[in-house]
Order: sequence, then structure tokens, then C-alpha cells
Amino acid sequence: MGIPVIHTLLIVVAALSQTIGCRSVQSPSIAPAVNTQVVARASSLVATDETEAAVSRWPMRWGNDPEQRGTIIELEPDVPLRPIHLSRHHQFRSTDVEYTDANQLAADIGIETGFKFKSEAGGSFLFVPNPENKVHLYADPIQDSGTLQKSDIPDLSFKFVSATKYEPDKVSELVVENQKTGEKKKYNMTIAGKKDPEFASGEDHVELQRTWFTYRDPKGEEYKSEPVGMIILLPGMFGTPDVIIDGLEKYWHHQDYGVLRMRSHPSRFTQHAMMNVVSGNEKSVARKAAAINDERVAEGAYATKAALDYVMNLRPGLQDKPIVLVGMSGGAMMLPTVYAYSPEAYDGAVLIAGGADFLMIAIESNYKAWIDAMVFDFKAGNKEPRLDTDLGKPTDEQLETLSASYLKKSKLDAYHTATEMTDIPVLMLHASADKAVPSSSGQLLYQQLGQPERWSYPIGHELIFAGLPTQVTRIDKWITKHVIDPASD
Repeated sequence: MGIPVIHTLLIVVAALSQTIGCRSVQSPSIAPAVNTQVVARASSLVATDETEAAVSRWPMRWGNDPEQRGTIIELEPDVPLRPIHLSRHHQFRSTDVEYTDANQLAADIGIETGFKFKSEAGGSFLFVPNPENKVHLYADPIQDSGTLQKSDIPDLSFKFVSATKYEPDKVSELVVENQKTGEKKKYNMTIAGKKDPEFASGEDHVELQRTWFTYRDPKGEEYKSEPVGMIILLPGMFGTPDVIIDGLEKYWHHQDYGVLRMRSHPSRFTQHAMMNVVSGNEKSVARKAAAINDERVAEGAYATKAALDYVMNLRPGLQDKPIVLVGMSGGAMMLPTVYAYSPEAYDGAVLIAGGADFLMIAIESNYKAWIDAMVFDFKAGNKEPRLDTDLGKPTDEQLETLSASYLKKSKLDAYHTATEMTDIPVLMLHASADKAVPSSSGQLLYQQLGQPERWSYPIGHELIFAGLPTQVTRIDKWITKHVIDPASD
């Protein structure tokens, strides 16, 4: 998830320095979680053909090459980008940027035929060039001011671009007769009843999506010795809490780490999807939710690995240095899947206010109206309700069926992929009063991780991040002790 009001929360950081210090520390458990063994079987890659099983759970991308899911496009580090969040009904109009991205992607993955593409749809979150710091009229800007101070300019800026094939609307021939003249005309019509242009035979139809990154070298230009390692920052939804992440980025940048930062989840991660739940269709809804979430977290994994490879190629001094994933809120929910896609790449992980079972989080989170990504409507007859108060109340039986069916069908929810993180040191920071990523889902994630070391705080989602600046030194010491020092032995 993310934090919509983090700026106002910063004023309480000083007051929280003692409150957040009141934490319970749970050492890693030797015994596995009660249900870990069962879950491990469900998400295990053991099969007659292990490679086929591994590939089958990872959704394909345009080009059908499991070795190249997309491409990296370089950006000018000093050119500001403005984040925009499309409303649920907004149709983003493609600009020269989107056409350039689509053509570059096609060239890099070896597409030689014509194609049609769609840009991001309603609910998506993306970044647009903003060199003159002007407000864009087609969507409300949030977060960034659009200007960059010299100290804010990263060493590298780039985006990962991929696309997913889709089937276009079926075209049928409609004959219309003029009642006065008797003249007949033929039209190509889509199944939606709208006039549609002719489709060239063999054309691919794809949906574009993008993920933006920045990278900072250790101490920037002043750095002379070898880097300690790399920190990869995975933020909450919409890149929040941006001010806190700014501080973490600069802290580790000055602790001799290279810092790779995902600016926000992949652009379609928050694309609006309405799930209408009525008695008897819970299992089909759960299957749909599982497919959507698997696609979204998989894209986060593809983008992160591609970004890491890109930086490593440009910064050979980072080769063989430890790499630590740090996920916050929605980033922590996605982190186990990022790890599972390329476990050989990562040496440690810190998960802050994360959870497992994305479906239940989407239903129960007090941020669901703000994020508006996957909405579950339990009120029969609703027509696109605007507020979460219009969604009706599910029965306990419905929730149980939805959750069980979702976890059975999902392959890439943290519930499954967390069981694969047993080979690296893992630290959890948990807010026991969390309502954004409900604390029960955090407890579930803790169990699926095999009960690693956990620091629990008797506060909510917003306050654990507002107080995070008081904990970063302690987190850094944990990383040094459990990841950096063992790597140097």
C-alpha cells in the first residue's frame, strides 16, 4: 500500500522517537510455520519438468522470450518527471513518448511486423516529462513539484518497458439498409457495436506498461573506494512515502551503498478492476483476482531484475557485492515475488509493513478507496460505486471462500513466494495496529517467511513510516551484521 498524508506526519517524528523505540524483537524461529509445509507444496517448482513448471507460473510478455521480458530506455537524469494518477474512467491519450517507447520495445525484442498498442488505462500511475514544471491538464499531478535541485539529480534515470498481448474486439460485418432509398452499406462493427477500422492480418495488439527507476552511486562524485553493496528500494503504492524514501535513499547513498530506487510500482499495477461478488460466484471472482495480481507482481519482478542488470552492466564495481531488497508497504507485499523471480541476485531483505493475501488486503484495507485498484463490490445491483461505503458488506462465508480460492489459484502472491526466502537473512518491521496493510496480513506474511527476526511496534501504518527515520540506523546495523559482514568472510 502507501501513505497519502505522509507530509503532515513528519511533524510527529520527533515525538515518535521514544514511542517507536518501544518495540518487541522476535528472533528468527528455528521451527517452520505450522502451514508453511503445505504452502510450499502448492508453490513448489518440483515437477517432471522443473524448467517448464518454473516458466509456467511467470506470465509471458510480448515477444515470448523468458530471457527478455521487456527493455530498458535511458532517461536524462536532470529532466524532471511529474507523476500522474489516472482516474478509474480516464483514457490516457498516447503522446510521442508512448509511440517512441512502443517502437523501441518492439525493436529491442525483435518484433518485425506491424502492431497496435494501448497506453495505460484508468487507475494507472505513471510519470510524464515535465521540463518546464507546468501542470498537465489531462490528469491531476501529485507528489513531486516537477523541479530538481542539484542534490536531487540521480546518477542514472531510466524506465523498464514491456507489453502484454491481448485479443482485439471481434469484428463482424453489419449491413445497414437506408429505409428511404433502399441502398445497402456494409460496416465493420466490433462486438461492442462501435465502428472499428480494418485490422491488418498478423498484427499484434499489445498493452504497454512501464516502470521508472533512478540510481545513485555511493556518495556521488566524492566516492573513491569500492561500494559496500547495493540497496534496492521498493516503495509503497504511488511511490509513497516519498519524503521518507528520499531520506532512506540519501542515508544509504552516504553509507557507501549504490541505491537503486523504483519510483513507483509498474504503471498498470493500480489499474482499476471492479469485482462484482454475488452469492455463488466467489470462486470465479477469486480466480480473476489471482490472475490480475499475479500479472502485476510479476511485472514488478521483471522490472526490478532488468533494472538491476542494467545498473550492474554500467557499474562493474558492484559485481559480487551484496544486494539487499528493502520493501515498504505495497513494496513489501511485492518483495517476496521480486526475490522468487531471481533468487540468485539478492542477499538479504527488509520488509516494512508488508502483508500476504492481496485479495483480503484489497477488501479490508482502509486505503482501498484511495488506491481504487482492485475493488470488490458485495452490493448487488451497484453501478460502479464511487465510495467504499457503497460496496456492501461480505459475509464471513464469502470472505473465507474468496480467500481460500484466491490463494489456491494464485501462484505469485507473497503467501506463496515468501516460503522461498529461506536462503537469505530477512528482517520484518511490523505495525501491530496497521489498518492499511491489515496487521493480520502482516502476521500471515511472517508465518509464510518462516518466522524471521521481527520488530513489532504498537502503532499503525502511517506512524511506522513517520518514525522510520529514527530506525534507519538500527536497520543499517542489522544489514551490516547479517548480510555485509558474512559476505566479506
